[in-house]
Amino acid sequence: MENSCARIKMYLLRLGFQPNLKGYHLLARLIYIAENGTEIMPLKYCGYRQLAAEFGVGEASIEKDIQNAISAAWLRGDVDILYEEFGETLDEDKGKPTNKQFVLTALERLASADDVLRGVSEAAN
Repeated sequence: MENSCARIKMYLLRLGFQPNLKGYHLLARLIYIAENGTEIMPLKYCGYRQLAAEFGVGEASIEKDIQNAISAAWLRGDVDILYEEFGETLDEDKGKPTNKQFVLTALERLASADDVLRGVSEAAN
């Protein structure tokens, strides 16, 4: 668990997320929950509800905090890295991915990075 949480947080930090924002921690937890097989989709009825119960806040607060963290990363993060990771998922009107697009793409990128690491590890043995 510890290694997986650290890996997710390092990924978010690399993208420019700010660890002082509540949404950063919520997003890391949401991704962790999804990686461990718990259904989080649709976010509004599954993912946000789980986090709201865990953190003792409203579902709307969870959604807004995650939106704010994504917005802050898009304002302050490394544009090249963000577009490399999320270029095809950007909302044309807002210039950043929706919460759902972000979570799904992050899960996909983290899973493919794990596959690459597993392949390197197996090749070394």
